[in-house]
Amino acid sequence: MKILRILLILVSILLVPNKSISIENRIVLKIGNEIISSLDIEKETRYLLSLNPNTRNLSKKQIYSISKNSLIREKIKKKEIVRHFDKMNVEQSTIDKFINNIINKINLNSKKEFQNYLRKNQLALGYVEEKIKIEILWNQLIYLKFNSKVKINLNEIKSQILKNKSLGTKKYFLQEILFDIKNNDNFENKYQLLQKNIEEQGFGRTALLFSVSDSSKNNGKIGWIEANSLNKNILNEIKNLGVGGVSKPITIPGGFLILKILDMKIEQKNIDVESELKKIKQSKTNQQLNQFSLIFYNKIKKNININEL
Repeated sequence: MKILRILLILVSILLVPNKSISIENRIVLKIGNEIISSLDIEKETRYLLSLNPNTRNLSKKQIYSISKNSLIREKIKKKEIVRHFDKMNVEQSTIDKFINNIINKINLNSKKEFQNYLRKNQLALGYVEEKIKIEILWNQLIYLKFNSKVKINLNEIKSQILKNKSLGTKKYFLQEILFDIKNNDNFENKYQLLQKNIEEQGFGRTALLFSVSDSSKNNGKIGWIEANSLNKNILNEIKNLGVGGVSKPITIPGGFLILKILDMKIEQKNIDVESELKKIKQSKTNQQLNQFSLIFYNKIKKNININEL
């Protein structure tokens, strides 16, 4: 009789609808024929919190929004990658370089430590590697499509290098917010909203919430950039700012850019002109490709049905 009673209890438990499970597994979004569930967003939240602990300072609603938008970007990019590449193959050595950058960023010492860190956050290394793979393939796709459209004046860059050779190289440590204007948006309203958030919550948190650049995951930080590598319009907007200064919105292809100077310095060094030329050319190429990437992504997104359920 005891066994029968236990079985009856177990059956009754299984038959009772589990409200928490149904909520956890609900479909939140449909992107074309792809879905994003609440479990996907919860997992993405753990991923973003793991890689950027500053995200923990945001409200649950804000973190949810960031995670949802991050997954939307990833799904759209992956759909386009699959259209252009037969296989999603990336060499492990290339993926490992990105993994090492993450390891250094979160102050860990080895891949093993990183795996243990991920386990504590209920994440697997394969999950992170898949995300890295998508970004690598997306960048490859952008390069193949738009590299021929990159325009760089090497003579002008070389002239600037020679001019600055005796003065030293000026470098800026920059943080960015890249925003665009939707059909129903008003530029002034959007800019005022961003200014208000920067004043109340700080530049980094505002980048996390509103920037459409991939740098948003890193609080908008894009690191040290040489003045020579910057677009003329951008340099003109920031050259008179001091440390802590924030630029007005700068119009770039695909959106508007707000920059903050976190630090600046002048490096005195023996400059190898050809080596410097190559480095600046690469930096300017990357800047232009990033702009093409944003324009291309927005174009794809407009042609995909995104339905919130």
